[in-house]
Amino acid sequence: MVSEKIPSKVLSGVEQDGLVLPKKTRFENELISGCKLKNANLCDPIFDQCVLENCDFEKADFSGSRFFNKTSLTRCSFKNADFQASGFSNSKFENCTFVKCNFREASLKDCTFVSCTFSQCKIIDNSFNAKNITNIKFIGKLQEVRFISDQPHTPISVDFELCKLDYVTFENCNLENIIPPAEAKHVFFKDVAARAKKALTVISAEPESQINKILKRRLLKLTTQRGAVFNTDNLEEYEGAEFTARFISLLQDS
Repeated sequence: MVSEKIPSKVLSGVEQDGLVLPKKTRFENELISGCKLKNANLCDPIFDQCVLENCDFEKADFSGSRFFNKTSLTRCSFKNADFQASGFSNSKFENCTFVKCNFREASLKDCTFVSCTFSQCKIIDNSFNAKNITNIKFIGKLQEVRFISDQPHTPISVDFELCKLDYVTFENCNLENIIPPAEAKHVFFKDVAARAKKALTVISAEPESQINKILKRRLLKLTTQRGAVFNTDNLEEYEGAEFTARFISLLQDS
């Protein structure tokens, strides 16, 4: 059962530690501005066509929350917030920061993020729609995260410099303008298509072998990509050390 809508004045401008809302409190067409909540238990809140701006949430429990129907959040800060199993459908976050937040089991692929920073957040086994992210920065680690688009060569503007990409994949994404991870186990090729074509020419002149067959398949897939980033540890775990060394060497030397 959804609670009666609580007027935004309950949250707008409120500075409180330990706020507890009725379960499934629904906010509809509300402007919520300037609130600062710490240790708040929001109990599965629902935000429908709302605007949240200049709000700070620290150790707030948003688990099970729903942000949808063009709800927008601007210049909001979330620190140690719990978004587990939350849904973000047709909503937008702009100029927001997330520090040590939990996004386990949250649905992010239908949400738009513009000029946002995620620092040391738990983002595991999740998806982002490449068309809906602009000027995003990740710090820490992404694990089994997919950046996907239904249109080929969708450009993404993402700063991964201080981020470890652990089994992160990109589907139909143009990575030419990303800032790649600085961590040594990552290798970035902006001109990967041209390198892959040259590598195929080299390997085609070599005697046929099982590893060369695999290399050809992998390189052929890269000939239509625009930019690629590899975690060599992940490659070694999946394909083995010999393949990884040869694969990276072929691309680097081409």
